[in-house]
Amino acid sequence: MALTYTYADSEELKLIEQELLPSLEEDDPILKEFPATEVRSNRVRWEQKDNYKGLQQLRGLNGAPNHVQRVGAKEYDMAPGVYGEYTTIDEKELTERRQWGTFGDPIGIDDLVADAQMYLLQRRLDRRRQICWGLVTTGTFSIPHPRGGVMHTDAFSIQTYTAAVAWGTHATATPFKDIRAAALKYRGKSVDFGKGAKLYMNRTTLNNLLLNSNAADAYGRRLPSGATLNTLDETQSILTANDLPEIVAYDGGYINESGTFTLFVPDGYAILIGRRTNGATIGEYRM
Repeated sequence: MALTYTYADSEELKLIEQELLPSLEEDDPILKEFPATEVRSNRVRWEQKDNYKGLQQLRGLNGAPNHVQRVGAKEYDMAPGVYGEYTTIDEKELTERRQWGTFGDPIGIDDLVADAQMYLLQRRLDRRRQICWGLVTTGTFSIPHPRGGVMHTDAFSIQTYTAAVAWGTHATATPFKDIRAAALKYRGKSVDFGKGAKLYMNRTTLNNLLLNSNAADAYGRRLPSGATLNTLDETQSILTANDLPEIVAYDGGYINESGTFTLFVPDGYAILIGRRTNGATIGEYRM
């Protein structure tokens, strides 16, 4: 009778998930506000009609109507930034490299190429996110060349509101008052900053709002049960009832070249994005 012996391997090698999994889908909220549109053009130009202004003038019976000057328009022009990268699969790697998570299995060229493509695509999507979040946070983006100097930059005027007391000063900060004041920025614009708008902030900023201990502001609000506001849902119920924006916790970011995780929305910022009254998006990412 033949006997079969089973010996334990000296080692086991497993492939575990990355700390920060790649996100290769356009599921970031800022990419919905700036949808990508591909065009076959060497420059980007756009025009914006001036606002209608003034009130109809009185003429009286038998009076001649007054002449009203037609509105003009502003024209903008921009040279697009040119982006692109490649990564190398060299002869040594093709010959000797094993598949991740294995000791001896050969690896096909399709796996090598797919991994490289995922890496480059992640970098492209993160660049799009970084540009768009930079625009809505500070009104500008500035992209340096790898060998020094700024190669692609632009700016536009955004509406801002600065809190008199930083939200991190829990005892005297007034986050509810600040949100109310920021929501007034819709005046004179075809945008709604009410409960249909979004207020993006990272969780550090959100935690400071939820930890508010100012009885004259958020801490003084009470639920129907008489309890204080302790959660985002409870806080949001008060904001919604007062026709104020929806708070969205957002901690998106990327790992920079030195290995440090960098938030797209820094601490102490809240990005208020309203709804255009005609349903249009606030921008586009032209490629």
